[in-house]
Amino acid sequence: MAFAEAFPTQNRSLLVQWNPTRGGHPGRLFLAWRRSLVRLLLLLLVILFHVGLPQAIAKDDKTDVVVMANGDRLVGEIKELAFGKLQFKAGYMAASVNLDWTKVKELESIRRFRVEFSDGVLGFGTIHKLDSPGLEADFDVVDSIGKTSRNFLEVVNLEPIEGSLWSRFRGSGDIGLTLKPEGGQTQWTANASLEYPAERFRVNLQANSLFSSQEGAEDSVRQSFGGAYYEFLSKKVFLLGSTQLLKDNQLDLALRATFSGAAGHFLKHSRATGWAIFAGAASTYEKYFNTSGTNNAEALLGMDFYAFRFASSQVNSKLLIYPGISQWGRIRIDFDTSVSWEVWKDFYWKTSILENFDSRPPEGSPRNDFALTSSFGISF
Repeated sequence: MAFAEAFPTQNRSLLVQWNPTRGGHPGRLFLAWRRSLVRLLLLLLVILFHVGLPQAIAKDDKTDVVVMANGDRLVGEIKELAFGKLQFKAGYMAASVNLDWTKVKELESIRRFRVEFSDGVLGFGTIHKLDSPGLEADFDVVDSIGKTSRNFLEVVNLEPIEGSLWSRFRGSGDIGLTLKPEGGQTQWTANASLEYPAERFRVNLQANSLFSSQEGAEDSVRQSFGGAYYEFLSKKVFLLGSTQLLKDNQLDLALRATFSGAAGHFLKHSRATGWAIFAGAASTYEKYFNTSGTNNAEALLGMDFYAFRFASSQVNSKLLIYPGISQWGRIRIDFDTSVSWEVWKDFYWKTSILENFDSRPPEGSPRNDFALTSSFGISF
């Protein structure tokens, strides 16, 4: 999967006081904004744990068959293939296991799957892998109008597209708390993401919040919510529509709402590595403290990157560059990257870096905000 993360934090009093010298919205509006985002974040976390945990202990058996190179024969349910891991669960297993895709000898399922190949072609139908070492095209996707055949090592991703609406959702939620009593420092972070994959499109939602306080310094509050719609076309091409809401007092930013559309292309798309670039346009509304709101037109240049090491770690990075159109010469840059390690079954530890840069902020406002966080969470 692939695609922004989230960070909440809290100070000692659990209240954010309005500083009249900064101007902008009164404290009540600030608290209303914060409470709304926190409620949304909590709702996403409830959905994640309500949907993810029951799936982790479900006992329903399926009839998918996987035969490994060492002769082991498994009968159960194929959950997904991603980053070189085939996630599989039999009825007698307490949780899903990850199988090395390169060690799969045979595979067969009568369920319907969405299959993505390294050349960008998408297939939808039942799947079958043959035990035919001399046959180059040993993996088939069969639907009502024909068959698509490739070598099984060209399969980048596969996921079932049957079942209830809830069973199609995927997501993750994590929280982190850092306390340094000797320095009077407290930082609390929380991240939640939810994804709905369909046959030819994908929808992602992320809620992010970060709060940090330290004696003798201004509290740091960063809250964001984002949504993205991906329409997948053949031959490595996709369309993207997204929206992002951001509040960051370190940038003197009361609200930044960005709505963008772009077209993208995968430069590399394998089981372990993905690299996509995209370009388009964006419309942005900005409201800084002590200033009135403005609407800006911007270009958009972006890059998505992921790298995966089997059964160990995963790196996800996104770079967004917004050259100004209505404010010619201004450039904004949003960058976030995370490294996560699976520590036990679906539980992981993650370290994230966030950077927001503005070459031409209002006079007296900072040009960038940097955050480094660590958290522990669960995915499904």
